[in-house]
This record gives sequence, C-alpha cells and structure tokens, in this order.
Amino acid sequence: MKKIIKTGKQILSPLNLKMIFWAGLISGTLDAIASSSIFYFKLGLHPGQVMQFVASAIFGPEAFKGGLPMVITGTVAHYLISFAFAGFYFLIFPYLKITRSNPMGAGILYGGFIWMFMNLGVMPLSAVQAPPFELIGALVSIICHMILVGLPISLIAKRQDESGHS
Repeated sequence: MKKIIKTGKQILSPLNLKMIFWAGLISGTLDAIASSSIFYFKLGLHPGQVMQFVASAIFGPEAFKGGLPMVITGTVAHYLISFAFAGFYFLIFPYLKITRSNPMGAGILYGGFIWMFMNLGVMPLSAVQAPPFELIGALVSIICHMILVGLPISLIAKRQDESGHS
C-alpha cells in the first residue's frame, strides 16, 4: 500500500503532470490528425465531423446536428481520453519492466491496447452508432494507435525516467 501511495505522489508531481500533459497533447493531436485525414480521404468528412463522431459517444446521433458545440465537446472528450491514457501509462510505468527495457515495444503494445480498449470495450457501451467492421480499416487504425498514440506516450515516459524525475 505504501508503494502505491508513493507512486501516486510521484505521478502527481508537477514535473510528471507536465509530462502527462505533453504526452496526452502530442498523442491526442497525432491521433486527431490521423483520424481526420483517414476519414477525409475515405468518406470526405472534415475534422469537425470527426469530433462530432467522438461527441456522439455521449449524445448519440444528435451530436451530428449540434454544430460547433458538439465539435468542441468531441474535441474536449478526445483530449481527456488522451490525457487519461497518458496518465495510466505513467501509473503502470514503474511496475512493468518492458516500459524501461524496451520503450518502443512497450509503446507499440500500449497503442494496440488502447485501440482494443476503445473499440472493443468503450465504443460498444457508448451511444456511438458503430460502422460495419472492415479488416483493412481496423488494421490501419491499430497501426495508427501503435505508432501515433502508444509510442509517443511511451517515449515521453522513458525520457522522463531517464532524466531521473519519475
């Protein structure tokens, strides 16, 4: 129990909170750019519509009629999720050897975990009207999450650890 409390205090240190912020901001931005690009080329959707899709997890199909407030809601939700995944990685970092010994591998695995958690856990429980499953689309999304979400979070955590401030 003492180790958990110590880890909690370390995670909440100003420097770690700063790194969690940057990890969430960078991974969230890369994910938003990738998602927006993919949906633009695939379906002709603009980034605002992609963020409305995120908001539809909360508000259902009405999010697509909500204009700018739903775009903002979706964007805020998207970044809150990114910050949460970054914070969770910083929480598990001290306990998993792979995070220090192989940060690239850990980041790739974490990105895959994030995709699975969101697509197989969160989305089915949300108000999102799920599109039909497409293998190629899923593979592209998994690879994007591995490289653009998990990897930056992992590398930022590793850099923080190497600086001696974790």
